[in-house]
Formats: sequence, C-alpha cells, structure tokens
Amino acid sequence: MESKHPVSRQKRRKHRDWQKLILWISLTFVSLIFLFPILWMISSSLTPNSEVIQYPPRWIPSHPTLANYIEVFTTARTVRVGRALFNSAFVSVSTVILTLLVASLAAYPLARMEFKGKNALFIFILIGFMVPAQVTFVSLFLIFNSVGWLNTYQALILPAGASPFGVFLLRQFFLAIPKDLEDAARIDGCSRLRILFSIILPLSKPALATLSIFTFLGSWNSFLWPLIVMTDPKSMTVPVILAYYVASFQSSFKWGTLMAVAVVSSLPAVIIFLIFQKQFVRGIALTGLKG
Repeated sequence: MESKHPVSRQKRRKHRDWQKLILWISLTFVSLIFLFPILWMISSSLTPNSEVIQYPPRWIPSHPTLANYIEVFTTARTVRVGRALFNSAFVSVSTVILTLLVASLAAYPLARMEFKGKNALFIFILIGFMVPAQVTFVSLFLIFNSVGWLNTYQALILPAGASPFGVFLLRQFFLAIPKDLEDAARIDGCSRLRILFSIILPLSKPALATLSIFTFLGSWNSFLWPLIVMTDPKSMTVPVILAYYVASFQSSFKWGTLMAVAVVSSLPAVIIFLIFQKQFVRGIALTGLKG
C-alpha cells in the first residue's frame, strides 16, 4: 500500500499538468482569435497602400513603412486627426472628472444616510440603465441648440456627466466601508462633505479607478452623439473623424492609411487600460452587489 501512494500522487500530478496544458492551449487559441483583428490592423498600417489588398495577404509586410502614419498627420485631408485627438482627450478627461464628482455626491447619501424615499430614489436612478441614451438625443439636441451649445465641449461633457452606472457602482462600494470610521469622524466634528472627501473617497480608490476607466473609454469611443452635435471639423472627436476617413479612403483604396488612423485613435484607450488594469480588476472584485 505504501508503494502505491507515490504512484497515485504522480498520476494525479500528471493529470493536473495535462489539464493545465489543455487550459493554456485553449486560452491561447481564444486570445489569438480576439487579437487577430488588432494584429492585422497594425500590420496593415505598416504596409504600403498598394500591397494591403494583395492576394494572398501577408501578415508581415515585405516593405514595412511609416508613410501611412506620416500621411495621417501631414496631408491636408488628415491634418484634423491631431485636433480630433485633443478634442477626444479633453472631453474624456473632463467627463471623468465631472462623473466622479456627481456620482460621489449622489452615491454617498444613498449609501450612508437615512432619509424618506431613499430606496425609491435609488430605483428611479436604476431605471436610467434601462433607458437607451438614443431616446434622449432629440430633447438634448433641442436644448443645446436653443442655448447655442452646438459644436462646443459642454455639449459632449454634460450629458455624460450624469451617470446612473457611476452612482450605482460607488453606492455599492460605499456600503462595504465600515460605518465605525464615519461615526468616529462625526464625533470629532467632521461634516458630511469632510467625511466624504477625507475618508470615504480615499478608501474607494479601486471603485473610482474602475469608474474612471469605464467613463474614459465610453467617452473616447462615443460616436452617435458627437456626430449629431459636432458639425464643425475643428470640434469633431476621433470616432467621428475616423468615420469620415472610412468613407473617403474607401474610394481611394488607402486602406493602409485608414488602418494607421485606427491605430492612432486606439492607442490612448489601450494605454489608459494597461496603466490602470490592476485597479480596474480590484474594483470589480471588491464592489460586488451588496445592499
């Protein structure tokens, strides 16, 4: 019997090793499927326009070139990409700041205070999840048109600043913070705002990072609303400019240049996620569904 135990343990170890190997092979295969469009986009952006549509296609360009990227920022038709990148960055960062401020001020009383109608108010906020944003476009357009805010940054920032998802996410995280900390601060004479900004928010960095990433990516990738309110090329964001280039470059078969525009427009969002991915994962794990 004693001689069989090492053999059985060895068999179980080999079985686990095979399971891990199969798991890694499966995950690698699935990852390659998702990475295929990105790798093809990068490869095509480094390929001369005349070679992009060749058959059979080549993964590695025979004559790699940065000409497509140079054209993106130098030619008359694509000179607006730099301005569009600035517009998208400014709008996205401003939207993140406004969303964090509004969501924090709204989530704190819903999570830490008792008042009549609190649950009904929270349910009303959750209804915002079920209302498509497109439903509000007509009324928002009429409002911004009447106040002369078309082709302005505030037309993109203000509607995105009121985020039901942000209120929900921060409320769930605030509920998990021990009330003893807040009670001790109130005994010391801290006001509600002081408690929020000095105690609650510093302890909520994972949730704030998660909300910031979601908000930034959502604002950066927003297309339909900027397309409606931004008619001046100088005020357009990256997705809108990219749509214009899709229409113009398709007719001239400049697929390499089009892919270069796509790479440039995708880089900021990818960099933001790579920098804050740990906080993002931690925020999702800790927030949960308490309450």
